[in-house]
Amino acid sequence: MQPDTGVTYAPRLTSEDGRIDWTQNATTIDRQIRALTPWPGTFTTLEDGTVIKIGGGIPLPGNPIAQQPGTVVDDQLTVACATGCIRLTRLQRPGRGMMEADAFLRGQPLPVGTCLGSPAPDSTP
Repeated sequence: MQPDTGVTYAPRLTSEDGRIDWTQNATTIDRQIRALTPWPGTFTTLEDGTVIKIGGGIPLPGNPIAQQPGTVVDDQLTVACATGCIRLTRLQRPGRGMMEADAFLRGQPLPVGTCLGSPAPDSTP
């Protein structure tokens, strides 16, 4: 039996815990995606505020690319992080199912230089 001293409770997860902060390193973002999939899930936003759920990625640790974190750096959906990059492998558009990155890109092209994680438009007047 474990002692009661030092016992703490973890805070309840919310959907906002799934927002990806591209200023983290690639390994940390990969762990966030794996830890929060399937619930509450991880997500980012496009430049127009559209929310995109992320279901998988491959971290590419190493030296930072000379790009702003959150920038798409190639046509395989590799995104710059603070340190290293992460290649997104599974994504979901609103109202659609989770799909592989190549299928996602056929329906929603994200050209090199696209910045992910832009703040969502303010819904208050």
